Amino acid sequence: MLTAELDEFIVRMPKVELHLHLEGSITPQTLLDLAQQNNFDLPAHDVAGVEQLFHYQHFSQFISLFMQMTQVIVRGEDFARLAYELGSDLATQNVRYAEVMISPMQHIRRGMDLYEAISGAAAGFAQVARETGTQIRIALDHGRQYGPDLGWQVLDVARRAQPLGVVGWSIGGNEIDYPPEPFAALFAAAREAGLGLMAHAGEVVGPASVWGAINALGVQRIGHGVRSIEDPALIAALIERGVILDVCPSSNLRTGAVANWEAHPLRQLYDAGVVVTLNSDDPAFFHTTITEEYRHAVQHFGFTIDDLIHVVQNAAAASFLPVAERQRLHERIAQEVAMLRSEIGV
Repeated sequence: MLTAELDEFIVRMPKVELHLHLEGSITPQTLLDLAQQNNFDLPAHDVAGVEQLFHYQHFSQFISLFMQMTQVIVRGEDFARLAYELGSDLATQNVRYAEVMISPMQHIRRGMDLYEAISGAAAGFAQVARETGTQIRIALDHGRQYGPDLGWQVLDVARRAQPLGVVGWSIGGNEIDYPPEPFAALFAAAREAGLGLMAHAGEVVGPASVWGAINALGVQRIGHGVRSIEDPALIAALIERGVILDVCPSSNLRTGAVANWEAHPLRQLYDAGVVVTLNSDDPAFFHTTITEEYRHAVQHFGFTIDDLIHVVQNAAAASFLPVAERQRLHERIAQEVAMLRSEIGV
């Protein structure tokens, strides 16, 4: 049960978020502003109209809208604005560290300079760090539907942008008809470049997608991965290999990946011993926040304060930061949590 004391703890607790899309954080007002500024005709012309767009019957409908909405973002300054607004919001939620994905092919295919986009986002995040102390790094999430060949172009930019804070490499987009295995060489090169590896898998396609990501791609983290629950052998492999599932409960409901809260396997995955983190995915598109996801963990899955602390420490340990920085983050969260528990009395 979500008591007043527990809710206060959730609001104030230090958090880490690892599965979060920059483009999916765009607020309705910013979307409208950029559409007007960049001469893009949206199918809605006020905040209420945009909010009505953000409702989906299935995953492919969400992907279609996501691809359409990203067209309003055309300059480095636009990415800086999105990054600053997202980072500022995360800071107000007491997020100490986050990794934010950019979907490169949504911009490259329109002729945008990807390095300019990354530079803009990095500038926005750097301003947030100066003002609030919240640290944010960048991952590139290559759309699997564009195939591995174009991914080499993206990886080249990722390598050059590592000094700007690019720490992760991923594939996203629609799993249907686009399995992980063809991307094996690309992921091996990303690993060689020193990037952390993750992949969207097991969201709308079953365990085979997750098996491909952990076997062929060698990822450290799986985005979503909720359909892993269908294969006991896969659950055992995830635990044995220490592969983390970055779970996004509200996202799964909004896209129809799961039917309802009762059908969501977060509790089963957690109780089985799979390492999980909690994330908002596309907060503006799914009407959620990382704070709300922690509330849902209590309300719908019976998580306790100790469970929530375990989850945030999972996220700190699973980040793509260098080892020493991961350890400092872990220690900071432990200290802040101890002080908060003492203050609130929980």
